[in-house]
Amino acid sequence: MNPTRFTLRQLLSLAILSVLFLGAKPAHASETDFSLGPEWREALSELRALPIQDTGFVRTGHTFSENVLSAITGRTTVGDASALETILHLVRDPHRAHHAPLIRISHPELIEIYGSTRISAHTWRDMSHRDALLRFLHAAEETRMRPLNSIEYRAQLIENLEGEFAIIPRNSEWLPPIALRDAADIAPADQRIIDQWNSLRRALVQNDAEAGTTASRELVKAVRAAAEVHNVELPRLGLDLFYHSHKPYRNAAAFYLFASFFFAAGFFLAKQWLNWAGMALLFIGFVEHSIGIGLRWALSGRAPVASMFESFIFAVGGMVLIALILDWLRYTRLAGLGAAILGFIFMVIAHKAPIFDSQIRPLVPALQSSWLTYHVISYMLGYSAMALSFFAAALYLLKDMALGGDKGTSLLARRLPSLRTLDVFNYRAIAIGFPLITIGIVAGGVWAATAWGRPWGFDPKETWSLITWLVYAIYLHVRYMAGWSGRSVAVIAIIGFLCVLFTYFGVNYLLPGLHSYV
Repeated sequence: MNPTRFTLRQLLSLAILSVLFLGAKPAHASETDFSLGPEWREALSELRALPIQDTGFVRTGHTFSENVLSAITGRTTVGDASALETILHLVRDPHRAHHAPLIRISHPELIEIYGSTRISAHTWRDMSHRDALLRFLHAAEETRMRPLNSIEYRAQLIENLEGEFAIIPRNSEWLPPIALRDAADIAPADQRIIDQWNSLRRALVQNDAEAGTTASRELVKAVRAAAEVHNVELPRLGLDLFYHSHKPYRNAAAFYLFASFFFAAGFFLAKQWLNWAGMALLFIGFVEHSIGIGLRWALSGRAPVASMFESFIFAVGGMVLIALILDWLRYTRLAGLGAAILGFIFMVIAHKAPIFDSQIRPLVPALQSSWLTYHVISYMLGYSAMALSFFAAALYLLKDMALGGDKGTSLLARRLPSLRTLDVFNYRAIAIGFPLITIGIVAGGVWAATAWGRPWGFDPKETWSLITWLVYAIYLHVRYMAGWSGRSVAVIAIIGFLCVLFTYFGVNYLLPGLHSYV
């Protein structure tokens, strides 16, 4: 057997298995079946397009149900049931909703107290754990209120699930049918919504899929008719449904993973067509990534950089864009390999780490400034370049210190770019990122003067941004003025990126300040 062909087959098989593994839903021994059955497929199809106000925006029933279920469980499906099926099932059977172990717990001490990563609203309300929770809270009251408040919020969502269905249009805050239960004077258009909602609930309780389909269809029509009566303009719900159904960010992550395998195969097997295939896959992933950013921009009506999830996703996209440009100009494929590997890892973190909230939310007043857009975009693109710098610096130290440098005889040492190439690439990435971070600091000062009345206040985020800027300024200074190169500047580049990570992630959770919501 040809060893090269066998190795390539192994690499491609590993890539396919990785995607299949990532796409598979984890099995949970206590998973409850919330599926309504195949006879409800038509009704669910109708309700996917139901206009519902959610977190300040009018969304589809599909998006609303995924957002609510994700807020409760941290997932958008439970077992084989879709989010919409699960939410409707919980509305149909409040007792089961109250006792189902759906609430996600992430704090390790709370997991130890309850003996599980998921509990029910009933368990949370049970006073048998009161003493243990008081001891947990007493240890560090200020920091430990956050996970307890999170569980309370999820329990309240379950207990008031029907109240979350804000389907009666208003110019500001839409109303759920339950809010008008005792109202004396109800507009005919609103009454029609209430009637159809009650018909849908009866069909759910009686498990009458045919009646449920009719009620679902009429409910969607009633909501749209009421929006016209109340002069409420509905957004482009087709875009919302496409964004949440197509899942462009998940697709981008898959393409980045495939690209990383092709780039790695190209390096190890010295096959140029594999590198070009990696470039093509990386570009397709970037297109999917751009579609996600563009759709999110259209849906929110603003630049999608106002939350940690949005800015992080934007930074990953910027990193891939910079890598594509550098590789196209220099033909090294080093940037492409780094962007593919880091892009996949970062996209998984963005969607799996509990610190990220992917929901589209309205801007808080302090963020309602065009300077925010200039500030965050400049910073994120700067961080994008610094991520590539980190990748090159890490490879430099690996080859220089562990693989014998350019004289190393191992396959990895021979296939990696020369130390000179890695050193120059590290410098070029920082030369791109440093001016962008500088622009970000200046734009941030203008934004701060507008939002808080002063351009600089040594807020923890501002202080660590300055520290990060100084580390990279030192890198450029010693390289230009002292002639440093190689291992010493690679170490500085890695220290700089560690400062980037702490500025972006650590400050928000360890040193809260005015930027804590970003």
